[in-house]
Amino acid sequence: MKLRSAYLASALVTAAALASPASAQQTDWTKRVTQSAMGGHIIGNPLAKNRLVEYVSYTCNHCADFEVASKGPLQSGYIAKGHVNAEVRNYVRDAVDFTAAILARCGGRTKFFGNHNALMASQDKWLKTVMSTSPEVQKTWYQGETNERLKKIATDVGFYPVMAKRGITKAQANICLADKDAQDKILAMTKYGAETVKITGTPSFTINDKLLDKVHSWPALQPALAALPTK
Repeated sequence: MKLRSAYLASALVTAAALASPASAQQTDWTKRVTQSAMGGHIIGNPLAKNRLVEYVSYTCNHCADFEVASKGPLQSGYIAKGHVNAEVRNYVRDAVDFTAAILARCGGRTKFFGNHNALMASQDKWLKTVMSTSPEVQKTWYQGETNERLKKIATDVGFYPVMAKRGITKAQANICLADKDAQDKILAMTKYGAETVKITGTPSFTINDKLLDKVHSWPALQPALAALPTK
């Protein structure tokens, strides 16, 4: 009887632990990536009470600075707790930015944030290449058929080696560059940001669909996040 009672008690404790809300709280929201209806990539709890949206340009050095400064504290302080999710949307400024934005989507939603981080982390290097490219060569980036122009930019700027480090071959990258659906979504996000949200620069942010005035950096954004309700 004692052994049976001990067994039953142990089983009840185990069942209670499995049913406990604490087990649900162990979800690693920093690993959850979904896509919004607009085509942006969301990291965090899809049902989070608070929705942060970043409008980003890959040729914007302030966007790269934000990526470096925010990644750790944003994920650990807010996204991991489940009450904030963060969506990255494109605000394309030029042909190089457009090319990078398409390549960031290569490999599907689960690869996006790794690609995004890699492009931002290497921005200083490839942006110097852009700046040192002659005006005559840069002019060719805007001439001819779209897919060929994108491949020429990826070659001239040095995007293929960046993607290779992400496990994406040149052939795979070219398939991504030719993805008309991805092209259209990126341009639509840009148009929405300009005409509906009315952002004036990058990075720009909305929280729960409200544009944050004069907030373009992690130090400026952090107080707004800290003031959000957690429940």
